[in-house]
Amino acid sequence: MNTTPRTPARSREVWQRPFVQAHQKWCDDFVIELRLRDVPGPVIGEHLGEVEAHCAETGETPSEAFGDPTDYARRLHESGSPAPVSGVWKITVLSAAQVLAMLVGTAAVAPWARGERLSYNAVQLACLGVFLLVLLSLPKLLSPLMRHPLAVGLPLAALVPLVAVGAAAAGRLGLPAVLTLPAPALSLGLFVVVGVLAFVEHRELARDGDGDLVTSPFAPVPGAPRVGERRRRLAALVPSCSVPVAYLVLAAVSWVFA
Repeated sequence: MNTTPRTPARSREVWQRPFVQAHQKWCDDFVIELRLRDVPGPVIGEHLGEVEAHCAETGETPSEAFGDPTDYARRLHESGSPAPVSGVWKITVLSAAQVLAMLVGTAAVAPWARGERLSYNAVQLACLGVFLLVLLSLPKLLSPLMRHPLAVGLPLAALVPLVAVGAAAAGRLGLPAVLTLPAPALSLGLFVVVGVLAFVEHRELARDGDGDLVTSPFAPVPGAPRVGERRRRLAALVPSCSVPVAYLVLAAVSWVFA
């Protein structure tokens, strides 16, 4: 029986590489651009390994050898990258569905407390549709948002409150209802829906955390700290639990002030 103590596996994430730490800004921009293009983490690590090997051989910096990191990442992707992992779109759709279910479900709490039915007029339904389109567009908007935070971010930040104000104002105009729903069943049913979607999202995030890390093709750096398993679990748990918790808080507030 082998009684030799087993040495804990060291992290192979690229962030532990001295080269990446020495050229943090260039590497960060390079990784972000490829992440935005949904390139798998191990493939990103291989590209960074190629950059590190070239710079070690020539003595050049990444900027000198490959130019702007965003442009270089774009050229790499366009020259023939593997199929996208689609994780960004899956999480976006799951999150958008959760948020929409939360908005409708918590809106039904106040009518439920008053013994009424939840009703929507045409303007309110249109506002919900616009809000859903904004949520589903976030993966496409993320890249221009990071490059032009003011030009893209300010209109986007203004649009969401305007949609919310428009929906609230439309409810006071006395417009005829085009959709009427039972408030108790809707509020409870959509909370169950949010819980199921949160579970699915957590599984997706946990799977991505295990298999989609940006890892280096080189041997682990001696003395590099291990990647905390607890930190990974929290990174998957917190986003998936935030909407169900917000649902409960908003529902409680709506019931109290109904």
